Amino acid sequence: MDDLDAVLAFPAARDQILPSTAFRATWVVSSLQTLRSRGHYERYVTLLPAAYHSSVLEAVAGTWLPMDVAHAHYAACNALALPLHEELAIGGAVGDRAQGSILSTAVKAARGVGVTPWTIFPQFDRLWRRGANGGAAAVFRLGPKEARTELVGCELFDIPYFQHAFRGVLFGIVSMFCEKAYVHTMPHRPHAATFRFQWA
Repeated sequence: MDDLDAVLAFPAARDQILPSTAFRATWVVSSLQTLRSRGHYERYVTLLPAAYHSSVLEAVAGTWLPMDVAHAHYAACNALALPLHEELAIGGAVGDRAQGSILSTAVKAARGVGVTPWTIFPQFDRLWRRGANGGAAAVFRLGPKEARTELVGCELFDIPYFQHAFRGVLFGIVSMFCEKAYVHTMPHRPHAATFRFQWA
């Protein structure tokens, strides 16, 4: 049934999608900037294993980071044990910072006349692949103003902080295309995430 309702289908069967082995440093750099601006940076550094200080703290936007480096960053963010609303807000702020690069496709599409979330959903896999070198995204129509996206093949989704922050990023994207947006996290599967969108 899902395949019949696919706005964006997976490029292959779920079990044939290659997992991510690297993550775009742009997201990590934006994340560090946001942590600093919200007063969490110093404590974050104490939670990041020393072996990763150079790789993470000196990361250059636009380059690729090995997945273990990205994992170390988001695990340290998770160890901050911030309240959910703060993690969502950080994700939204990181998305705002990334608009000029990774999310430029969404920003350009949002400037059109009469656009809705259905305008950007077909681009979700493209957006995902600009940030990760493996995994994939699909979007399924649930109703006139309701959809579900599934992202698979990325171990970072096993980190609660990353899943919450990514939900904040998605909220920011969809909010550009409607008056009011809602994004809900659905039950988690290993190396994957599912979110439900509703809007008005």
